[in-house]
Amino acid sequence: MKYLRIIYFLVFYMVATSCHSKSGEETAKDEPGDFKEMETDLLRTYSKLFSLYQHDNDSLETQSDLFSGKLVGFIKNNPATLNYPFHQLKDSNAVDIATSSDSLFRIYSWDTWLGGTMHYFDNIYQYKSGDKIYFLHPEKDGDDSEAFYSEIFTIKTGSRTWYLVVGNTISSTKDAAQFIRAVTIENNAVNDTGKLFRTKTKSLNEIYVAFDFFSVVDRPERPLKLIKYDPDKRIVYIPVVKEEGKVTDKFILYQFNGQYFEHILTEKTSGENR
Repeated sequence: MKYLRIIYFLVFYMVATSCHSKSGEETAKDEPGDFKEMETDLLRTYSKLFSLYQHDNDSLETQSDLFSGKLVGFIKNNPATLNYPFHQLKDSNAVDIATSSDSLFRIYSWDTWLGGTMHYFDNIYQYKSGDKIYFLHPEKDGDDSEAFYSEIFTIKTGSRTWYLVVGNTISSTKDAAQFIRAVTIENNAVNDTGKLFRTKTKSLNEIYVAFDFFSVVDRPERPLKLIKYDPDKRIVYIPVVKEEGKVTDKFILYQFNGQYFEHILTEKTSGENR
């Protein structure tokens, strides 16, 4: 998985140069603009960071902090970036950017390259509440490797909007995980504690699936789409994984009943077209 991310970045960069309740800060108002120049500068900074990976550990942390600081400052000071496509950063695989279908919530994720086979990611949350745009750069807890977020599914119910965020962790070359977590915006803050999933015995805020990456290495999509969502049927598909970590062709289904996602059945399906 790591090597595929590396290859994607190298190919793009060579072409382009020849991301509980958590309170966010209100960002300064601005008008939508052309952020291409700053985006290009961010890509240059990231390319230097990438070039230091596994070569110069002394400079690596400094360069990683430089990139993070530039990106955090850019997003914080330019709220119009909430609707900016960031084609260069996304296509180069430098920053993963997941945006909700209502365009009101976005998560930026990037690899700090400070880990080895375990990858350490950093994140920025950006969202609109009322007529204001907010910014949140969550603090890390010690050796917390965090996740990169690849998708956001939107669920509207009454006056509340739920966002189902799909996160991914890389613990080693072999060990990986994907999870789906319920998030909502309350009182201008990110609330990621709502227990929106219900099994037969308990309520959950998220569903976590650990797996052996080599059991799905031949799948063409990147990032992997193991957890799926059907917006028409409002069904979340959770892959069944064997004890040894092999991902099967079976799914556990959770359907939204207007209040929460309840377990309905386990079925064998290809999961295609979801």
